[in-house]
Amino acid sequence: MSLVALWDNALTGGKAEWMALPGASMDYAALVQAVRRWCGWFDTAGIGVGDRVLIRTSDDVVAATGFIAAMLDGVVPVLMTGDMPDLRALAVAHTVAAKAFAADQLPAGQPGITVGPETTGGWFSRKVDPLGGLPDAGRDPRLPQGPDGLAYVLFTSGTTASPSGVQITRGNLLANLATLSRLFDFGPRSRIFNDMILAHADGMIQGPVMALANRCAVVRSGGFTIAGMEKWLGRVRQSRASHVITVPTIWAMIDAYAAHDDYFDASECTHLMSVAAKLPEELWARLEGRFERPVYNQYGLTETVASALYAGPQHEMGAFGTIGKPVDCEARIDPEASGPEGELQLKGAHIFPGYWQDAERTRASFTSDGWLKTGDLARLRGDGSFDVLARIKSVIMMGGFLIRPDEIDEAMLRHPAVRESVTLGIEDAMFDEVPVTAVVLQAKASEEELTAHARAYLESQKVPKRIVAMDAIPRGDSGKARLKELRDLLGTKQPGGGEADASEDLESQVIALAADVFRVDPAALSLQSRGGSVAGWDSFSQLNFLMAAEDRFQVSVPASLVAQIETIADMVSAIKRLRR
Repeated sequence: MSLVALWDNALTGGKAEWMALPGASMDYAALVQAVRRWCGWFDTAGIGVGDRVLIRTSDDVVAATGFIAAMLDGVVPVLMTGDMPDLRALAVAHTVAAKAFAADQLPAGQPGITVGPETTGGWFSRKVDPLGGLPDAGRDPRLPQGPDGLAYVLFTSGTTASPSGVQITRGNLLANLATLSRLFDFGPRSRIFNDMILAHADGMIQGPVMALANRCAVVRSGGFTIAGMEKWLGRVRQSRASHVITVPTIWAMIDAYAAHDDYFDASECTHLMSVAAKLPEELWARLEGRFERPVYNQYGLTETVASALYAGPQHEMGAFGTIGKPVDCEARIDPEASGPEGELQLKGAHIFPGYWQDAERTRASFTSDGWLKTGDLARLRGDGSFDVLARIKSVIMMGGFLIRPDEIDEAMLRHPAVRESVTLGIEDAMFDEVPVTAVVLQAKASEEELTAHARAYLESQKVPKRIVAMDAIPRGDSGKARLKELRDLLGTKQPGGGEADASEDLESQVIALAADVFRVDPAALSLQSRGGSVAGWDSFSQLNFLMAAEDRFQVSVPASLVAQIETIADMVSAIKRLRR
C-alpha cells in the first residue's frame, strides 16, 4: 500500500460511489476533482510539502476531501471539529506554525490567517458547493514517497497554552491500513457504515480513508441521536452496509433502546465492529445473541493510527471479552512489573514517532528500548489475549473519546469567579466515564453560567457533565486533591434527583428538570425546546434527561417510545401516557 496506490484507486474508481451522505452521494470522479481543486488551493496559498494546514469544519465532504488531498500532496493536515473554540484553534495554529487555515468560519480578528485567495470572512460556501471556496482548476497531488514524512497531525487533547499533537507518518498510516484491510476483508464491494466524528482517528481513517484504500464506499448518516436512532439504523440496510463501525457507547444505546432486531440481517452485512474503547463482555454477548452477527472489538490509541489489538472470530484475533491479540505488531506487559499485571506496551510499524515538538512528553511515552507506554493496566492470558483492567493515567474515556482533565481545569480557571478547579471521571453505565468538575468560587456564579463559559473554551464533548461548587476541594498534606474522596462526593451530585412536586403542574416540572439536566435557565426553555435549539442538548444529555425523568416521575420509558421523544412536550406526553 502506498500513496500512489491510493491515488490510483481514486483515478480508476470513476462513477463508483466513494461517500454516501444523507440525500447526496459523491463518486470517485468527484473525489478526484476535489483533490485537484484542493491542490490548486495549496499552490495559491503557498503551501508546500511538509507545511501544515488547519481544517476546522462540520462538513463531511470538506473534512474528508481536504484531509485526503493534503495527505496525498505531502501537506500535513491538522483536522479539527467545527465547534473547536477559536482560542484553542489559534493555539494549535501557532503550535504547528500553520501555513493556512481553512474553516467554515474564521476566528474573529485574525487578519494574519490566509484563506485561499481571500483573507476575510468564512471560506467555504454552502449555497451550492461545499467546496465553493476552492479554485475551479487544480493539479494532481505530488504523492511524495518515503515512510518518514508526516501524513497528518491530530490534536487529541491539551490545553490552549500547550496543545499536544500526535504525529502520524505515512509509514504508520499505510501499515495500519494494510492490517485493517486484510483482517476485516475490505474490498471494492465493501460499504463501510461509519458515522463517527471525522476529526477523530477512527472516524477518518476507518471511514473515508479506508474506503479509498480499498476503492469502496463509506456511508455517513448525519450523526447519531437517540431520537433518530431508528432512522440511523434503518440506513444500515438501505445503504447495503457490509461493515458497521461505532463505539461501545453507541452499541449500548442500540442494545438498550432499539425497537427491532433485524437491522443487520441483510446477507452483505458481515461485520459489526466496536472501536475506541473496550466493549463490555455482557454487552458483547447481548449484541451477538440479539443480532446474530459476529462482533469484533478493536483496541488502539490515536498514537497507533487506529488499532493494534483485535478480538473476534477471525483466526488471528484474541478471545471474546478481551481487547484481543496484537496483529502486525507486538504487545507486552511492562517487564519491570512486580506481578502478572502491568502497563500494556506496544511496538510496531504503525506506532507513532512522537508528539509535535514535545521531546519531553515523547521520551516519557516510550521505554528505553522503544516500546510505547499505553497508560493502560493489563494482564496477559494464556492464549495470548490481553485484558485491560484499568487506566494508569488520569485521562477520562467517555464513550470512546479521550478527555484530559487538565484541559477542562485550565478552561474553568479562566472564569474570574473560579479559584480552584479539579476534574475527574465519574463512572457511568452507558458512557464508561463522564467528566465532572468541582470548583471553589471566589465570587458568585451559577452552574449555568459556568457551563456556558466551558462551552466557549471547549469542544462540546469535553464540556463537564456537571460543575459542582464546593466550599473546599479535599486535599492531602502535600496539597494534592484526594481524588477518591472527591469522586465519592461528586458522584452524589448528579442531575434530576428528588421526587416530583405534586403542587406544580407537570409541564413546569418537566421544564425545570430539563433546565437542571441541560444546565440552562428554565426561562430559556419551552415545551417546543428540542435538541439543536438548546445549548448542551446532545445525545448524552438526552439520555440523562430520559433517565432523570424516569427517576423523578417513577415511570419506565419503553424502547418503543424513546425515539419519539424529541421535545420537552414529547417527554410530558410520554409521562402522562405511562402514568395511566
